[in-house]
Amino acid sequence: MYSFNRLFSQYVLAKGHVHEEELASVYDEWYNTPNGALNASPKQIVDSMSDSELVEELIDECCDGAPSLTVMENLEKRGNDRLLTSLLYEDNSMLVYCAAELLRNMDKAPLEIFANMLSRVTDVDLFELIVSALKEDPDSVREDLLDIAQSANQEVRTVIAEILSGGSKDERVYKLLTELFASGDNLALYATYLARYGDEKAAGILYRALENAPYADYIEIRNAIEMLGGVVDEDRDFSADPEYILIKENAGANK
Repeated sequence: MYSFNRLFSQYVLAKGHVHEEELASVYDEWYNTPNGALNASPKQIVDSMSDSELVEELIDECCDGAPSLTVMENLEKRGNDRLLTSLLYEDNSMLVYCAAELLRNMDKAPLEIFANMLSRVTDVDLFELIVSALKEDPDSVREDLLDIAQSANQEVRTVIAEILSGGSKDERVYKLLTELFASGDNLALYATYLARYGDEKAAGILYRALENAPYADYIEIRNAIEMLGGVVDEDRDFSADPEYILIKENAGANK
């Protein structure tokens, strides 16, 4: 392991105080300057490494604490998606995140694999990266996500609904969205998904929910109806609604 992070930190310390805006130029200088510990410049070392060796360096760095910019940038430039995809099955969440991020930056994200990772990923940052990537092309993974949704828990079904609500119309997607809304949990969130999906027939379900929805949910449901082309003529009286009272009190206190 070359420990590029450690070598760069030593280089910065040896220069004395370096301002943040100078770091990029200092890094370039270090990268191209022969290093006594390496008997070459970091660039020469990296250029001499095969793709497999560079991946092994990434594995070692992630096990040691953090990936280096040196390794990450060069792996992205080389674009070896086969080697990086193989890392998605590793146990080290930092390593998996690095591989997923590189694949996405290279526009080579294996979306089917990403979709099947949803139910097993526990790292929040990795989960968000995967969801964000899937939202960019929901139609390509619709079948995979619908299959996963059949046996997934509520949290994963909710994320799948979020992803697919931005895709093309499909009655199975509509069914998932309406099932989640009918569960009575997080009505405001599911109302926004129905609005994003854009099927006007969802307005009927949303209208019926207005009657008993608490204030915050009511506002989002009303907004969803209006996004679908509907109209809510009358506002309910929320003067006795605890949620409404609390919101108004907080608004008054912040004036």
